[in-house]
Amino acid sequence: MEQRQQQLLGLVINNYVATAEPVGSRFLVEKAGLDWSEATVRNELRELEEEGYLTHPHTSAGRLPTLKGYQYYLSTINFSELKLPRQESALLEKSVQAGGDYEGARKNLAKAIVELSHEMVLVAFSADFVYYTGLSNLFQKPDFFDRAIVANISEVFDRCEEVIPDFFEDVPEEPKFFLGDEHPFGEMLSVVSMRFGKNGESLIALLGPQRMDYKHNWELMSKAKELI
Repeated sequence: MEQRQQQLLGLVINNYVATAEPVGSRFLVEKAGLDWSEATVRNELRELEEEGYLTHPHTSAGRLPTLKGYQYYLSTINFSELKLPRQESALLEKSVQAGGDYEGARKNLAKAIVELSHEMVLVAFSADFVYYTGLSNLFQKPDFFDRAIVANISEVFDRCEEVIPDFFEDVPEEPKFFLGDEHPFGEMLSVVSMRFGKNGESLIALLGPQRMDYKHNWELMSKAKELI
């Protein structure tokens, strides 16, 4: 992908993450301070759509990222340069310290991540012992206004113990993103997950819409890796 298209894809994703609204060429030129004409931006966006990185609702001239677009976006991020803000890092540290025993500390950490990410967090201490918090965060997002989508997601979490075992096999010890059908929680969600425990017998996962703040969520999970 050419550098200009890569920059535009990143801008579309960043603005869609922030607003949940389709992003148009006029918005990009006026708000992002681009030096290119609106016609040039419109042509580049059209090409990105033809290549499958963007799509657009029929009722809007703006574009939305596709699964392919998010996957490409993730491939361009230098995660080693990302660092959680000091204040948020301290909050996560305090949550673990205040948790008491092993289980309580990790549940507290999950709650703190939910507070900072406004997403959902799942902790599987084993394949048949699953704790999750923040589910209501998902259902308050505009991404999940459709009751059928809410019902499908709820059904998955009602049978967590059935879907977790196979997912365990795919999760590494370092934070990793899973999009689309790479995880069992539904294609509307993106997941960043990692294993923990002496023999990697447990996992923690942060779940949100595909329109999640990937950089910030990775920072949170990376810090959790240090603490867990």
